[in-house]
Amino acid sequence: MEKKIQKNIPGTTLSTQNGQLLTSSGVPSLDALLGGGLPVGTVVLIEEDFHGSYSKILLKYFLAEGIVSNHSTFIASQDINPSHIIKELPAVIESDPEPETNVPKISGSSNKMKIAFRYQNLQTDNSSDNFKHIGHYYDLSKNMSFCDIENSDIYYWTGQRIENGSKTFSNPAYNDLLKCIKYKIKEGKFFLKDNPERRSVLRIGIHSLGSPMWLPHRKSIHSIDSSRDLDMFIFCLRALVRSAYAVAVITVPTHLYHEISLDRCIHCSDIAMRLQAFSGTELENNQSLSDYHGFFYLTKLAAINSLASKHPGSVEYAFKLRRKKFSIEVLHLPPDIQDQDSKSENKPTLGCSGANKHILEF
Repeated sequence: MEKKIQKNIPGTTLSTQNGQLLTSSGVPSLDALLGGGLPVGTVVLIEEDFHGSYSKILLKYFLAEGIVSNHSTFIASQDINPSHIIKELPAVIESDPEPETNVPKISGSSNKMKIAFRYQNLQTDNSSDNFKHIGHYYDLSKNMSFCDIENSDIYYWTGQRIENGSKTFSNPAYNDLLKCIKYKIKEGKFFLKDNPERRSVLRIGIHSLGSPMWLPHRKSIHSIDSSRDLDMFIFCLRALVRSAYAVAVITVPTHLYHEISLDRCIHCSDIAMRLQAFSGTELENNQSLSDYHGFFYLTKLAAINSLASKHPGSVEYAFKLRRKKFSIEVLHLPPDIQDQDSKSENKPTLGCSGANKHILEF
Protein backbone atom coordinates (compact mmCIF):
# COMPACT_ATOMS: atom_id res chain seq x y z
CA MET A 1 0.00 0.00 0.00
CA GLU A 2 2.89 2.33 0.75
CA LYS A 3 4.38 1.86 -2.71
CA LYS A 4 1.04 2.65 -4.31
CA ILE A 5 0.97 5.97 -2.46
CA GLN A 6 4.58 6.74 -3.39
CA LYS A 7 3.91 6.22 -7.09
CA ASN A 8 1.39 9.07 -7.04
CA ILE A 9 3.94 11.62 -5.83
CA PRO A 10 4.76 14.00 -8.72
CA GLY A 11 8.38 14.22 -9.76
CA THR A 12 9.37 10.88 -8.21
CA THR A 13 9.84 7.29 -9.27
CA LEU A 14 10.61 3.97 -7.61
CA SER A 15 14.03 2.49 -8.22
CA THR A 16 13.85 -0.89 -9.96
CA GLN A 17 16.97 -2.01 -8.09
CA ASN A 18 16.06 -1.43 -4.44
CA GLY A 19 12.55 0.07 -4.42
CA GLN A 20 13.89 3.39 -3.13
CA LEU A 21 11.85 6.52 -3.91
CA LEU A 22 13.93 8.75 -6.21
CA THR A 23 13.62 12.32 -7.37
CA SER A 24 15.65 14.17 -9.98
CA SER A 25 18.52 16.51 -9.16
CA GLY A 26 17.68 18.56 -12.25
CA VAL A 27 20.85 17.44 -14.05
CA PRO A 28 20.25 14.28 -16.16
CA SER A 29 23.94 13.34 -16.24
CA LEU A 30 24.13 13.55 -12.45
CA ASP A 31 20.98 11.45 -12.04
CA ALA A 32 22.58 8.72 -14.16
CA LEU A 33 25.68 8.67 -11.93
CA LEU A 34 23.53 8.42 -8.80
CA GLY A 35 21.59 5.42 -10.10
CA GLY A 36 18.51 7.25 -11.37
CA GLY A 37 18.21 10.27 -9.06
CA LEU A 38 18.41 11.47 -5.47
CA PRO A 39 16.92 9.11 -2.88
CA VAL A 40 14.17 10.79 -0.89
CA GLY A 41 15.16 11.05 2.76
CA THR A 42 18.85 11.77 2.16
CA VAL A 43 21.28 14.66 2.58
CA VAL A 44 23.55 15.56 -0.34
CA LEU A 45 26.82 17.37 0.38
CA ILE A 46 28.43 19.37 -2.45
CA GLU A 47 31.98 20.54 -1.82
CA GLU A 48 32.12 23.92 -3.48
CA ASP A 49 34.70 24.94 -6.02
CA PHE A 50 37.01 27.74 -4.91
CA HIS A 51 34.76 30.54 -6.22
CA GLY A 52 31.51 28.68 -5.51
CA SER A 53 30.02 29.42 -8.95
CA TYR A 54 29.58 25.86 -10.27
CA SER A 55 28.19 24.46 -7.01
CA LYS A 56 25.64 27.26 -7.01
CA ILE A 57 24.52 26.16 -10.49
CA LEU A 58 23.91 22.62 -9.23
CA LEU A 59 21.84 24.04 -6.38
CA LYS A 60 19.77 26.08 -8.86
CA TYR A 61 19.07 22.97 -10.93
CA PHE A 62 17.90 21.17 -7.80
CA LEU A 63 15.58 23.99 -6.75
CA ALA A 64 14.23 24.51 -10.27
CA GLU A 65 13.33 20.84 -10.55
CA GLY A 66 11.36 21.13 -7.33
CA ILE A 67 9.32 24.08 -8.55
CA VAL A 68 8.54 22.43 -11.88
CA SER A 69 7.52 19.22 -10.08
CA ASN A 70 5.24 21.14 -7.67
CA HIS A 71 7.40 20.27 -4.68
CA SER A 72 7.66 22.51 -1.63
CA THR A 73 10.95 24.37 -1.39
CA PHE A 74 13.03 25.51 1.57
CA ILE A 75 15.99 27.74 0.67
CA ALA A 76 18.50 29.05 3.22
CA SER A 77 21.60 31.22 2.99
CA GLN A 78 23.48 33.79 5.03
CA ASP A 79 25.86 34.89 2.28
CA ILE A 80 23.21 36.23 -0.09
CA ASN A 81 19.47 36.80 -0.01
CA PRO A 82 17.81 33.43 -0.80
CA SER A 83 15.24 35.19 -2.97
CA HIS A 84 18.03 36.19 -5.36
CA ILE A 85 18.86 32.52 -5.93
CA ILE A 86 15.23 31.75 -6.73
CA LYS A 87 15.03 34.65 -9.19
CA GLU A 88 18.01 33.22 -11.09
CA LEU A 89 16.61 29.71 -11.55
CA PRO A 90 16.90 28.39 -15.13
CA ALA A 91 13.84 28.18 -17.35
CA VAL A 92 12.33 24.77 -18.09
CA ILE A 93 12.27 23.61 -21.73
CA GLU A 94 10.96 20.54 -23.55
CA SER A 95 14.22 18.97 -24.79
CA ASP A 96 17.96 18.98 -24.25
CA PRO A 97 19.16 22.53 -25.07
CA GLU A 98 22.59 21.42 -26.29
CA PRO A 99 22.67 17.71 -27.21
CA GLU A 100 25.97 15.98 -27.77
CA THR A 101 26.34 16.37 -31.53
CA ASN A 102 30.13 16.22 -31.67
CA VAL A 103 30.32 12.57 -30.60
CA PRO A 104 30.83 10.45 -33.73
CA LYS A 105 28.40 7.63 -34.29
CA ILE A 106 30.07 4.34 -35.12
CA SER A 107 28.29 1.67 -37.14
CA GLY A 108 29.93 -1.45 -38.45
CA SER A 109 33.34 -2.89 -37.84
CA SER A 110 34.90 -1.14 -40.83
CA ASN A 111 34.32 2.32 -39.30
CA LYS A 112 35.50 1.39 -35.82
CA MET A 113 37.64 4.09 -34.29
CA LYS A 114 41.18 3.30 -33.25
CA ILE A 115 41.52 4.60 -29.70
CA ALA A 116 43.80 3.92 -26.79
CA PHE A 117 43.25 0.54 -25.16
CA ARG A 118 42.45 2.08 -21.78
CA TYR A 119 39.37 3.78 -23.29
CA GLN A 120 37.98 0.82 -25.23
CA ASN A 121 35.83 -0.52 -22.39
CA LEU A 122 34.61 2.85 -21.12
CA GLN A 123 31.18 4.23 -21.91
CA THR A 124 31.13 7.16 -24.33
CA ASP A 125 28.03 8.72 -22.80
CA ASN A 126 26.87 9.25 -19.25
CA SER A 127 23.29 8.35 -20.01
CA SER A 128 22.18 4.87 -19.08
CA ASP A 129 19.34 2.89 -20.56
CA ASN A 130 18.72 1.24 -17.21
CA PHE A 131 17.39 4.44 -15.63
CA LYS A 132 14.34 6.34 -16.76
CA HIS A 133 14.79 10.09 -16.94
CA ILE A 134 12.32 11.54 -14.44
CA GLY A 135 13.46 15.16 -14.50
CA HIS A 136 13.19 18.06 -16.91
CA TYR A 137 15.54 20.02 -19.14
CA TYR A 138 16.55 23.61 -18.44
CA ASP A 139 18.07 26.55 -20.27
CA LEU A 140 20.69 28.39 -18.22
CA SER A 141 20.54 31.40 -20.55
CA LYS A 142 16.94 32.13 -19.50
CA ASN A 143 15.32 32.60 -16.10
CA MET A 144 12.22 30.86 -14.84
CA SER A 145 9.01 32.83 -15.23
CA PHE A 146 7.88 34.96 -12.31
CA CYS A 147 4.42 33.34 -12.33
CA ASP A 148 5.85 29.86 -11.77
CA ILE A 149 7.83 31.12 -8.79
CA GLU A 150 4.91 33.03 -7.28
CA ASN A 151 2.61 30.00 -7.50
CA SER A 152 5.09 27.75 -5.69
CA ASP A 153 5.41 26.97 -1.99
CA ILE A 154 8.79 28.52 -1.12
CA TYR A 155 10.16 29.26 2.36
CA TYR A 156 13.11 31.67 2.67
CA TRP A 157 15.53 31.59 5.60
CA THR A 158 18.13 34.32 6.05
CA GLY A 159 19.04 33.90 9.73
CA GLN A 160 18.69 37.59 10.49
CA ARG A 161 16.27 37.27 13.42
CA ILE A 162 18.33 35.06 15.71
CA GLU A 163 18.51 36.21 19.31
CA ASN A 164 18.38 33.16 21.55
CA GLY A 165 21.48 31.10 22.16
CA SER A 166 21.93 27.33 21.91
CA LYS A 167 23.58 24.73 24.09
CA THR A 168 24.26 22.43 21.12
CA PHE A 169 25.84 24.90 18.69
CA SER A 170 28.26 27.73 19.32
CA ASN A 171 26.43 29.66 16.60
CA PRO A 172 22.67 29.80 17.33
CA ALA A 173 21.97 30.19 13.59
CA TYR A 174 22.44 26.43 13.10
CA ASN A 175 19.90 25.66 15.80
CA ASP A 176 17.41 28.18 14.41
CA LEU A 177 17.73 26.71 10.91
CA LEU A 178 17.04 23.22 12.21
CA LYS A 179 13.95 24.45 14.04
CA CYS A 180 12.64 26.18 10.91
CA ILE A 181 13.16 23.07 8.80
CA LYS A 182 11.40 20.92 11.37
CA TYR A 183 8.52 23.38 11.51
CA LYS A 184 8.22 23.36 7.72
CA ILE A 185 8.16 19.54 7.68
CA LYS A 186 5.52 19.45 10.39
CA GLU A 187 3.40 22.22 8.86
CA GLY A 188 3.46 20.68 5.39
CA LYS A 189 2.80 17.17 6.73
CA PHE A 190 5.96 15.71 5.19
CA PHE A 191 6.68 13.30 8.06
CA LEU A 192 6.29 9.61 7.27
CA LYS A 193 3.62 9.29 9.95
CA ASP A 194 1.46 12.02 8.39
CA ASN A 195 -1.44 11.21 6.07
CA PRO A 196 -2.06 14.26 3.87
CA GLU A 197 -4.62 14.29 1.09
CA ARG A 198 -1.91 14.93 -1.49
CA ARG A 199 1.57 13.64 -0.78
CA SER A 200 4.49 15.76 -1.95
CA VAL A 201 8.23 16.17 -1.35
CA LEU A 202 10.07 18.95 0.46
CA ARG A 203 13.29 20.11 -1.19
CA ILE A 204 15.78 21.76 1.16
CA GLY A 205 18.55 23.83 -0.40
CA ILE A 206 21.23 25.40 1.79
CA HIS A 207 23.76 27.64 0.08
CA SER A 208 27.38 27.93 1.31
CA LEU A 209 26.81 26.41 4.75
CA GLY A 210 29.74 27.00 7.08
CA SER A 211 31.08 30.06 5.24
CA PRO A 212 32.63 32.95 7.23
CA MET A 213 29.12 34.37 7.57
CA TRP A 214 28.29 31.37 9.79
CA LEU A 215 31.03 32.07 12.31
CA PRO A 216 29.65 32.66 15.83
CA HIS A 217 29.71 36.03 17.48
CA ARG A 218 32.33 36.53 20.14
CA LYS A 219 29.68 36.91 22.84
CA SER A 220 28.11 33.53 21.99
CA ILE A 221 31.30 31.46 22.00
CA HIS A 222 31.44 28.97 24.84
CA SER A 223 33.03 25.61 25.62
CA ILE A 224 31.72 23.92 22.50
CA ASP A 225 34.17 24.01 19.59
CA SER A 226 32.76 26.14 16.76
CA SER A 227 34.38 23.88 14.16
CA ARG A 228 32.01 21.08 15.21
CA ASP A 229 28.92 23.10 14.34
CA LEU A 230 29.00 22.11 10.69
CA ASP A 231 29.16 18.32 11.03
CA MET A 232 26.79 18.41 14.01
CA PHE A 233 24.23 20.29 11.92
CA ILE A 234 24.53 17.82 9.01
CA PHE A 235 24.11 14.92 11.44
CA CYS A 236 20.95 16.42 12.96
CA LEU A 237 19.56 17.36 9.54
CA ARG A 238 20.13 13.84 8.26
CA ALA A 239 18.13 12.39 11.16
CA LEU A 240 15.34 14.88 10.49
CA VAL A 241 15.20 14.32 6.73
CA ARG A 242 15.33 10.54 7.10
CA SER A 243 11.96 10.61 8.90
CA ALA A 244 10.22 12.66 6.22
CA TYR A 245 9.47 12.89 2.52
CA ALA A 246 12.28 15.37 2.04
CA VAL A 247 15.68 15.66 0.39
CA ALA A 248 18.38 18.21 1.20
CA VAL A 249 21.25 19.58 -0.90
CA ILE A 250 23.97 21.52 0.91
CA THR A 251 26.90 23.38 -0.62
CA VAL A 252 29.88 23.80 1.69
CA PRO A 253 33.15 25.75 1.11
CA THR A 254 35.25 22.83 2.30
CA HIS A 255 38.52 24.54 1.32
CA LEU A 256 38.08 26.58 4.51
CA TYR A 257 38.13 23.50 6.75
CA HIS A 258 40.69 20.95 7.82
CA GLU A 259 40.65 17.46 6.39
CA ILE A 260 39.45 15.96 9.67
CA SER A 261 36.43 18.28 9.77
CA LEU A 262 35.69 17.48 6.13
CA ASP A 263 35.77 13.74 6.80
CA ARG A 264 33.25 14.17 9.60
CA CYS A 265 30.92 16.11 7.30
CA ILE A 266 31.12 13.45 4.59
CA HIS A 267 30.49 10.73 7.16
CA CYS A 268 27.36 12.54 8.41
CA SER A 269 25.92 12.97 4.89
CA ASP A 270 24.41 10.35 2.58
CA ILE A 271 25.85 11.50 -0.75
CA ALA A 272 28.99 13.60 -1.17
CA MET A 273 30.50 15.11 -4.31
CA ARG A 274 33.30 17.57 -5.02
CA LEU A 275 33.82 20.13 -7.77
CA GLN A 276 37.41 21.09 -8.63
CA ALA A 277 37.43 23.95 -11.12
CA PHE A 278 40.36 24.57 -13.46
CA SER A 279 39.98 28.34 -13.27
CA GLY A 280 42.88 29.97 -11.46
CA THR A 281 45.02 26.80 -11.50
CA GLU A 282 47.78 25.47 -13.74
CA LEU A 283 45.23 23.17 -15.42
CA GLU A 284 43.39 26.15 -16.88
CA ASN A 285 45.77 26.32 -19.88
CA ASN A 286 46.10 22.57 -20.36
CA GLN A 287 45.13 21.81 -23.96
CA SER A 288 44.12 18.25 -23.09
CA LEU A 289 41.44 19.60 -20.73
CA SER A 290 40.27 22.50 -22.88
CA ASP A 291 36.82 20.91 -23.40
CA TYR A 292 36.10 20.84 -19.66
CA HIS A 293 35.88 23.33 -16.81
CA GLY A 294 36.82 21.09 -13.89
CA PHE A 295 36.99 17.65 -12.32
CA PHE A 296 33.94 16.02 -10.74
CA TYR A 297 34.46 13.59 -7.85
CA LEU A 298 31.71 11.40 -6.43
CA THR A 299 33.19 10.69 -3.01
CA LYS A 300 30.21 8.96 -1.38
CA LEU A 301 26.98 7.33 -2.52
CA ALA A 302 23.98 6.44 -0.39
CA ALA A 303 23.46 2.81 0.60
CA ILE A 304 19.73 2.72 1.39
CA ASN A 305 17.74 -0.52 1.16
CA SER A 306 20.95 -2.12 -0.04
CA LEU A 307 23.94 -3.96 1.41
CA ALA A 308 26.37 -1.88 -0.62
CA SER A 309 26.22 1.41 -2.48
CA LYS A 310 26.60 1.80 -6.21
CA HIS A 311 30.14 2.93 -6.96
CA PRO A 312 31.42 4.18 -10.32
CA GLY A 313 34.80 2.54 -9.79
CA SER A 314 37.98 4.14 -11.11
CA VAL A 315 36.26 6.07 -13.91
CA GLU A 316 37.17 9.76 -13.88
CA TYR A 317 34.57 12.45 -14.52
CA ALA A 318 34.71 16.09 -15.52
CA PHE A 319 32.12 18.82 -15.85
CA LYS A 320 31.59 21.50 -18.46
CA LEU A 321 29.47 24.62 -18.46
CA ARG A 322 28.04 25.78 -21.75
CA ARG A 323 25.84 28.76 -22.43
CA LYS A 324 22.62 26.83 -21.84
CA LYS A 325 23.65 23.65 -20.07
CA PHE A 326 25.75 22.16 -17.26
CA SER A 327 26.77 18.54 -17.75
CA ILE A 328 28.97 15.86 -16.18
CA GLU A 329 30.82 13.54 -18.53
CA VAL A 330 33.36 10.75 -18.50
CA LEU A 331 36.80 12.28 -18.86
CA HIS A 332 38.29 11.36 -22.24
CA LEU A 333 41.77 12.70 -22.87
CA PRO A 334 42.73 13.16 -26.53
CA PRO A 335 45.11 10.51 -27.96
CA ASP A 336 48.77 11.37 -28.27
CA ILE A 337 48.98 11.58 -32.07
CA GLN A 338 52.15 12.67 -33.86
CA ASP A 339 52.92 13.00 -37.54
CA GLN A 340 54.92 10.27 -39.14
CA ASP A 341 57.57 12.80 -40.14
CA SER A 342 58.01 13.97 -36.57
CA LYS A 343 58.23 10.37 -35.37
CA SER A 344 60.88 9.53 -37.93
CA GLU A 345 62.91 12.54 -36.92
CA ASN A 346 62.97 11.31 -33.33
CA LYS A 347 64.20 7.80 -34.19
CA PRO A 348 67.46 6.94 -32.43
CA THR A 349 70.59 6.18 -34.43
CA LEU A 350 73.40 3.80 -33.59
CA GLY A 351 77.10 4.47 -33.76
CA CYS A 352 78.73 7.68 -34.79
CA SER A 353 76.87 8.10 -38.04
CA GLY A 354 75.03 11.24 -39.03
CA ALA A 355 71.31 11.63 -39.10
CA ASN A 356 71.07 10.94 -42.87
CA LYS A 357 72.88 7.59 -42.82
CA HIS A 358 71.48 4.09 -42.26
CA ILE A 359 70.99 3.01 -38.67
CA LEU A 360 73.77 0.40 -38.93
CA GLU A 361 76.09 2.40 -41.17
CA PHE A 362 79.35 3.71 -39.75
